[in-house]
Amino acid sequence: MRSCLIQIVIMLAVVFCLLWFGLPLGVSALATAALNATGFSGTDTKVEVTADPPFMLLTGHADTIRIRSSDARMGDLHAASVDVTLGSVDLLSRNIGTVTGTLDGVRVAAPNGDPVPIDQVTLQGSSTATSATATLSVAEAEALAESQLKAQTGIVATVALKGPNLVTVTAGGKSQPGHLVTSNGSLLLVPNGNTLPTVTLIAPGTANPLRVTSVSISSASVTLVGTINIQNLLS
Repeated sequence: MRSCLIQIVIMLAVVFCLLWFGLPLGVSALATAALNATGFSGTDTKVEVTADPPFMLLTGHADTIRIRSSDARMGDLHAASVDVTLGSVDLLSRNIGTVTGTLDGVRVAAPNGDPVPIDQVTLQGSSTATSATATLSVAEAEALAESQLKAQTGIVATVALKGPNLVTVTAGGKSQPGHLVTSNGSLLLVPNGNTLPTVTLIAPGTANPLRVTSVSISSASVTLVGTINIQNLLS
């Protein structure tokens, strides 16, 4: 009788250990497959699912899902590296509560399809309206403005940016001041007066999930603040 009781205790302990340590590993593997099914692709992708206690995973709840990958793609958004943590995730409905993390070496599309290089995007907030802060160098932003000015108007010009949001467009030996503004999620170059037209530099859409709400220029970089719907990207 005592021997049977010991065997039962041992079996229960083994089952407990398997569930405690093995369940997160198994769910992580399933989450990786589900992530790939959403259209996410990357190199050396690692998905780590945690819950406290781990048995909560059996109910479909995860406290956090951490996604790390390189050369990643989510829809038309490309990133050289991804390190994002999803919080309070319902595994069955794929509803995500919160998002934190960073995307480095990001590429989104300009209105004419040209890639816009963004050095880093930091993410924080709810999954449907994640606050996103994007930074790109002044040189990259000036090149973007020049390429979009030519693509949208045919005007070949040089563009110089200066804080807090000032722009100088020089074409045909004449300089025209202006400024960068945001409107309806887009980043616009708005020249003063009527000599040059307004040019859209970045616009939200299927090729760009970022909706820009503010812009500021420093001596070395341009900072864009806006929102991204991570829930849509990963669902």
